[in-house]
Amino acid sequence: MRFSLSLLSLLASSVASLAWADDITVNSQVTEVTVYPVVAAITRRAEFDLPIGQHRLILSNIPYSADLETLQLDLTGARQTALLFREDGAPPRRADDPEVLAAEAVIKVVEARIQAVRDEASRAESDAAAAQTAIGFLQQLGSNEGLAEAGAEALRDITRMIATEAGAAGKQALEAQIRARAIEDQLEDLAEELKDAEQALAAVAVQDANRYYLVVAVDVIQAGPGALELNYFTSGYASSQPSYEWHLTTGETPELELKRGFDVWQATGENWNGVDLTISTLQPGERGTPSHINAQQRWLQDPRPEPKMRNQDFAASDDSGAGLLAQPIVEPIVMEEASGGVQWGADTSGPGASYHFSHPVSIASGPDLLKLEMDSLTTEAEVLAVAVPMRDETAYRVAKFTNDFDGDLLGSARVPMFVDGKLVTFSKFERLAVGQEAELGFGALHGLRLTRDVLQKSEGERGMISRSNQQQEVVEISVENLTGETWPLRLMDRVPYSEQEELEISWSAEPSVSEENVDKQRGILAWEFDLAPGANRLIRLETTLSWPEGKLLR
Repeated sequence: MRFSLSLLSLLASSVASLAWADDITVNSQVTEVTVYPVVAAITRRAEFDLPIGQHRLILSNIPYSADLETLQLDLTGARQTALLFREDGAPPRRADDPEVLAAEAVIKVVEARIQAVRDEASRAESDAAAAQTAIGFLQQLGSNEGLAEAGAEALRDITRMIATEAGAAGKQALEAQIRARAIEDQLEDLAEELKDAEQALAAVAVQDANRYYLVVAVDVIQAGPGALELNYFTSGYASSQPSYEWHLTTGETPELELKRGFDVWQATGENWNGVDLTISTLQPGERGTPSHINAQQRWLQDPRPEPKMRNQDFAASDDSGAGLLAQPIVEPIVMEEASGGVQWGADTSGPGASYHFSHPVSIASGPDLLKLEMDSLTTEAEVLAVAVPMRDETAYRVAKFTNDFDGDLLGSARVPMFVDGKLVTFSKFERLAVGQEAELGFGALHGLRLTRDVLQKSEGERGMISRSNQQQEVVEISVENLTGETWPLRLMDRVPYSEQEELEISWSAEPSVSEENVDKQRGILAWEFDLAPGANRLIRLETTLSWPEGKLLR
């Protein structure tokens, strides 16, 4: 059943006017979640017993992140007669929430253990203090002036007694101090336990205290078990994005390995505990219809007359009037909508792809970022060095491949790139369709040095050629291989192009280029060759532009 908030408000009065046998509190739990790139579909379920009669099912634990305009409700065991929705004034989350109580109980246990350790340490410190007091008394006893009248034998006995007792007291004090320090050492481990317990409570507490209040009026003909399932979307409070690692293995047969998974985050206001998770690559928030083209109206009108001079007759000027002023041609403004090692299975039969994970997943609201690892895919690759001397000082390692995997690869903003097990760079990865070719950059090749020098550039009277309607440029490009291996190299440069017949452009290259208009971009040139260790290749590129006198080059 689908409903809107306006429908809810209309039904509220109906619910209030009926007489009910019982109010039944229903505690629904999130059981299934499908996470899209920027939205999530939530499924909640609840089971309960229903006696015969008319009752109200009270649901008060639906978070504010739920988009109730998208709510679908499926009820079994009873017939739904009305529905009431309340946002303001809804009862807050119960203070005796089992998750909160359990987390608080753990904290109390750890705090009690900490206090017991402190008490034991205090007793040990008391024993040490008592022993120190005894030692002080014995020291005062030994310095008593009355002992001077005692006999030699008595003095010896007293001295031996003081020494024996003082030694025993000192040993007792030392042992008590050692015991106190050992007891206090236990506090460090207990402090870590307390910190973990407090974090566990914080993870529960991140759930929103305020919730929606939903009342489902039902009519039960036959007593028995009932069940309720709610499905709705939560927009902007959950997201998923692919997590990739590209690994390039070099050698005689280079190979690309893609380690893939997903990162999932949610801040729906409630924790997902042991939910059945599916990740979809579809984007329900995107625009679903094509753009609209408005008709374009064009018209002719008489040209605007020359304005009259100030010394001409004012009345005549006024007669020519504003009626002859040209009306501006205004195009209609078109407003466009903004577009918005784990067991798993993939469904690529329809639009997009969905990945279902077979194990229960738990994600706290807000602080948790769940990383789900999936599998590794491998494919053959062609490895070469690509050089752009106009922009770079070194060439870059590039792997060319075709997406022959099981589906489209989504884009990702920051992907680690490995070469033979070593991290070399992070790159942005654009979405790649099945069967589409792509090139991946795997870092700079600092041993392939590039230079690009302009040997001659003349323009008008500033250069060697004095003509004001011609420009010449001579460029020398050098690439040097300082590595210990031969590199297949693709070097890119450019020459200007024109779409006007009046602007003539001619160019020559030595050696000649391997490809012109690379990727259908006019004027982009490419040279392809193998560069041996220690070798240096020079390329000379000459360009001439000519145009008619009186024209300006842009």
